[in-house]
Amino acid sequence: MGAVYRARDLHFPKMVKLVAVKEMINQAREPQVRRTIVQNFEREANVLATLHHPAIPRIFDYFTQAERSYLVMEFVTGKNLEQILNEAEGPISENQVIQWAIELCDVLGYLHNHEPEPIIFRDIKPSNIMVNQYNQIVLVDFGIAKPFQTGQRGTQVGTEGYSPPEQYRGDASQLADLYALGATMHHLLTNRDPRMEAPFSFADRPARQLNPSVSQELEAVLGRALQYNPEDRYNSAAEMKDAILTVAQRTGILTRAMTATKSVLESSTIKALWTFECEDEIRGSVLYHDGAVYVGCYDNNVYKINAANGEFVWKYATEGGVVSKPAHHEQNIYFGSEDFRLHCVSARSGRVVWTYYTDGPVRSSPRIAEGHAFIGSDDGYLHAINTLAARRTW
Repeated sequence: MGAVYRARDLHFPKMVKLVAVKEMINQAREPQVRRTIVQNFEREANVLATLHHPAIPRIFDYFTQAERSYLVMEFVTGKNLEQILNEAEGPISENQVIQWAIELCDVLGYLHNHEPEPIIFRDIKPSNIMVNQYNQIVLVDFGIAKPFQTGQRGTQVGTEGYSPPEQYRGDASQLADLYALGATMHHLLTNRDPRMEAPFSFADRPARQLNPSVSQELEAVLGRALQYNPEDRYNSAAEMKDAILTVAQRTGILTRAMTATKSVLESSTIKALWTFECEDEIRGSVLYHDGAVYVGCYDNNVYKINAANGEFVWKYATEGGVVSKPAHHEQNIYFGSEDFRLHCVSARSGRVVWTYYTDGPVRSSPRIAEGHAFIGSDDGYLHAINTLAARRTW
């Protein structure tokens, strides 16, 4: 139906910002079919726009030109599991598969509990699972993902070998994704492509029969995930994750991983470049901008510190503790304080530009957009303040 391109976002001429551009070519002749195809493509964009998870690429834009539709997304550096499996020329280790499976359970749990409607991915398979440069899982290609509505039949879509029986009938629920995850794990552990086998035949070729190094405990997890009847599988991604974690504990994988991590930490020579001591606790997050660190403290001050050497630049005093993470906008720094105020100060000099009063401590962090500072207060209100006039808009 199309292709995915690596592209450069020219909105940022002074830096190289790479994006992925997914192209869909619409060659349908019937007008109604053409409209439906475009609507389905836009549905993918709208689904992605509502999702915020580290294992799901962010969407930046989508548009249609003539018979081609485009989706502009976060570019993921790495390889998909199908490429990794092909390069390995043999099964993937149980340790590695368990790590990936736990991450996949997490992202599936996020999708299945999405509000206002759960989302079913419907196409879990190695080629749709990326591993980025940090060896973290990223789920790609939401082309046939859909909101789940109880009792509603859908289109008969999916990938042969990975999709469960009910998906062939257009009756997929969240449990269909768990079956496909089990099929993906089986493929990785055995290097046996389910697309080349009879459908739903995993019981006839257990993982340990094809790869004796697979533990009995993990084979039991696969057996339940790959049950023909949905009601015989795990009830949720969280339940399947717990089962996989139990396998990791029983086989010693988890213990070995923790021991290795402890060894790395104990032998680490990482040291702080600098420390900066305030007069009270720092409970808020720091802002880094243009070579400087801005941080609030319970000594009622906000500090600007040189990020390279930790040297003091300036401090601005409020009349209350500061736990708000500062925000930068047009050479000014914005932050809330327990003195009931939102403060705007010059990033260069640390001098006050204006303050805005609420009727309660301001412990949240401001966001700046559309010429306004948005801040929550313990007075029970969200305030929108015009950054130029320093007045409340609503």
